[in-house]
Amino acid sequence: MTNVAQVEHAVCLGVDAIGMILQANSPRLISLKQARLIRDVVPPFVTLVGVFVDADHEQIERSIDAVGLDIIQLHGLETDALGQTLSRPYIKAIRAKTAEQVNQDCAKFPNSQAILLDPYVKGQHGGTGQTLDLDLWPSSKVAQPLILAGGLSADNVAMRIRQFSPFAVDLNSGLEIEPGIKDLSLVTKAVEQINSTDAYLRSH
Repeated sequence: MTNVAQVEHAVCLGVDAIGMILQANSPRLISLKQARLIRDVVPPFVTLVGVFVDADHEQIERSIDAVGLDIIQLHGLETDALGQTLSRPYIKAIRAKTAEQVNQDCAKFPNSQAILLDPYVKGQHGGTGQTLDLDLWPSSKVAQPLILAGGLSADNVAMRIRQFSPFAVDLNSGLEIEPGIKDLSLVTKAVEQINSTDAYLRSH
């Protein structure tokens, strides 16, 4: 997210985490100054996530110190060794091409707090609007919790949760008016769909 008022809206809806892109070739990239403004409106018990693509250790640590990030999301060619050097826990995003590749890549990051699965789109590291094929979701249990990403919207998130049973969902482009700017009515509808689906699954 890029906008303080929109973050406040999402927080009021009860989201668990707010993500900000702090290093990447992305139209959603924000400055550390803007990230600090967002930090100021994110309350305790809501996780602030800094997203990076192929940043080095020093870049990430500077952002952690400057903003007060809670967790790091790595979206490039980073290694588990880099993740272990960070002063905050990390999530590793995997761009899913084949089921075999997904299983192999999950095993490469034993120290990650979670794995985020995003469909592979050449030349892009996320925010593509493409949905993940069900056969790319690991059929056997992996060590880390799995986060579903890719083309999630207010219209399909409930169905996708029922199909995949993820630990969490990551919503982005499917709720946007333009890159970085959310449609607040879609954000509200999506959170309502997530909550109602979660409640239904817990009761059955």
